[in-house]
Parts: sequence; structure tokens; C-alpha cells
Amino acid sequence: MTRIVIVGFQSAGLTAAAAARLYNREAEITVVERRTYATYHPCGLPFVLGGEVPNIRDLVETTPRLPGVNVRLGVEAKAIDTQEKMLEVQDLRTLQVEKIPYDRLILATGSQALKPPIPGIDLGNVFCLRTVEDGERILAALSRSRRAVVVGAGPIGVEAASALRERGLEVVLVEMQPAVLPGMLDPDMAAGVAERLAKAGIRVLCSKAVKELRGEGEVSSVVLEGEEIPADLVIMAIGVKPDVELAVKAGLKLGPTRMIAVDDHLRTSDPDIFAIGDCAEARCLITGRPLRSQLATTAIRMGRVAGVNAAGGDEVFEGVLNAVVTMASGLEVASVGLTATAASEAGFETSTARVRCLTKPHYFPGAGPMTIKLVAERKGQRILGGQVIGDGAAGRANLLALAIRKGMTAKELSQIDYCYAPPVSDSIEPLVVAAEALLRRR
Repeated sequence: MTRIVIVGFQSAGLTAAAAARLYNREAEITVVERRTYATYHPCGLPFVLGGEVPNIRDLVETTPRLPGVNVRLGVEAKAIDTQEKMLEVQDLRTLQVEKIPYDRLILATGSQALKPPIPGIDLGNVFCLRTVEDGERILAALSRSRRAVVVGAGPIGVEAASALRERGLEVVLVEMQPAVLPGMLDPDMAAGVAERLAKAGIRVLCSKAVKELRGEGEVSSVVLEGEEIPADLVIMAIGVKPDVELAVKAGLKLGPTRMIAVDDHLRTSDPDIFAIGDCAEARCLITGRPLRSQLATTAIRMGRVAGVNAAGGDEVFEGVLNAVVTMASGLEVASVGLTATAASEAGFETSTARVRCLTKPHYFPGAGPMTIKLVAERKGQRILGGQVIGDGAAGRANLLALAIRKGMTAKELSQIDYCYAPPVSDSIEPLVVAAEALLRRR
């Protein structure tokens, strides 16, 4: 009987447990999770702050009933003995330490919110937005807050800023890079998102670094280069760092991203240990280079592969395109593959096209603008990436993900079949319009 032990019970760990159980009904599966509750949905936290999700506890799942899977909550993994194949754990309630034997070990240790080492970072009312407890603390502070600063204009930062504005707070969004949603959008596309945020009443400051947080006990201002912004609530949304301490102590290799290095079967440098989710390095499907892909969707896909392989299967994790979608003050924004900037940095000679269409016929109620940017190789016009802004952006990014995975060219994309009915779409698919514009760039 194969003994599989999984560390972590978020999206990656849960999926791995289910996949292992489905593949091998005889396997003995144990999951340890240091939280006292099961899986939760961190991506829903900004929408709790904005009131769209009425209760933060709605984000917490009841412990899934997986037959033959022993889920142990409130138990922390402390060390791995790779020679004896033992995982040392501690019950955080009783403080009892024990060793769990394994044949295959899956690390799904996740990540932690980044906190910059700046003066004042430990003042009151300075938060990250990563856990249920983070969300509860922010909700408790909202009633006595009027002015908020959100640091970091990635998806979580943009969503948090939008949510706080919905709550009626004065909001300033600060980003160190020259544009919002860096890495997800090229600057020309990001400009439209920044405009939408500004129209919603959010002050957007790009190319600004936070130097210091000031206050006595609780934060009262945020100091930037050349400006001090009053604030009684600050959310740090500058990203996450992989939780690799357990792996490092066990002697497992890290990759160039400082995440756990894995092969295409998601095995680490120890062939009996797998790593998945936010702690594990991924590989770009387009460039073949290692990269960070700390997305729930990547965690789920990794979990399926590692779960099957730990149970005796032979699945391959081919890589990622980092398909991302976010909401910016009601505006749907999606991206997949390489931006023009990233493609150039990777050594591609590119051609791009940006078009503005309608989501429905102009005469139909609810028709709205959609902006699409496609990035392709100059020679051959193989699609490398796409950015979509407007209602239905996520669905089109998903279609582009398939197109990129299949190596489609702009010509092939321009010839796809699509459906049409005035209540849901225009008679010419916006992706086709964008592909035809790209063809004219030859």
C-alpha cells in the first residue's frame, strides 16, 4: 500500500488528495494543515471588503469528505527526514510531536504575503490581504477609517482599492512600476484601467515607492517620494513569497525563482517528494523558462498531476500561460501569455494590434466597449499573448490560452467559428477583429 502524505490543504493540496484517491483506491493518504479550518478562497477576500460577498466565513469550505483521506487540521509540518522517509509534525493544540512515515510526500506549503522592510510597517491598521484573519481585521477597521492607501496595483491591490472605494473611503492606489497591473498588461492597455479607477474616485499614483509609514500606535500617513498622504488604513498588496522553509531544511533544491525546483512530473530534487502550488516553480509554455505562477488555477492543475503521479501514475505538467482576470471598479480585465514587453525581453521580434469593439450590437441595450491587444511573432505571426478589457474578457482570454497552446497564428485565429445573438455578442467576434488587424501589420 502506497503511503502518500500531503503538507497543505489549500487548492493544490486538496486537489492532489482527490486526484490521488481517484487514481489509486488502495493508497493511504494523510493531509496535514496548520490552519484549524479547511480550504478557503483568498481570491474572494477583496469582494468581502466591497460587500459583494456578505459574510467572510462564506469563503471557508467545510472539510471535504474524501473517502480514505485522513485530514488533520491544526497540525504543522516541522521537518522532513528524507533518509528515513518521515515527516515530523506538531499538533498545535496539544504541542505533541510525532513522525508520519511516507512513500511519497507532496509539498503544498503555499505562500505568505510580502511585507516591505520599511519604517512603520508594524503600526496598527496596516494590513496584508491574504488570509481570512486578515480580512476580518480589515473589516473591523473599516468602521473607523475614512482614508485608505493601497500599496501595489496588481490584481489584489486593484480589487482591494475598488472595494474600499465602494465602501465610501477615500482611496489612493500606489504602484512602484510605471503603470497599474504590471506584468499583466502593457502600458497602453493599463492606461484604460487607470482611467476607470480614477473615474471611480481612486487616486492612482504610479512610479512611486513607499518610503515610510508614520503614526503613533496606528498609521496616520504614508510617505512617498516627495509626498506624504494622510491615511488611517493601509493595505499592502505587493505580492507573496513562496513558503519554502520546510523544503530548504530538507535539502531540496530551489530554482532561479527561489521557489522549489520541480521537473515536468512535479518531482523535486528528491524523486519521492513533489512540490505544487505557490511554493513550486512553474515553466512558461512559450519560452520554456522557469517562472512564478502563484495562481489558484495553476495550483489546481499542479495538484491533479502530482496527486496522480504520487499514486503511481505518469502525468506531465507541461507549463503555464499565466491566464489572469481581475475586476477594476466593475471593469473586467484579462491577460494571457506574454505581453509585448515580456515578449521583447524574451528575445521575440513581435508585431501587435490593438482594437476597440463592442460587446454587443450598438443598438442592443447593454452594449459596451471592449479593447483587445494581441501580441504575435513578427515572422509567421504565431500568437504569443493577448490582453482583453471589457465584459466577457475572461472567456476570450481562455480562448486565447487554447490558441497559444495550440500554436495558432493570427490567420488561423481570424478564421475561427463563433456564435452570434444580439443579447450576448456582436455579429463579428472581437477576437477575429483583432486577428485581422494583426494580419494587416505584416
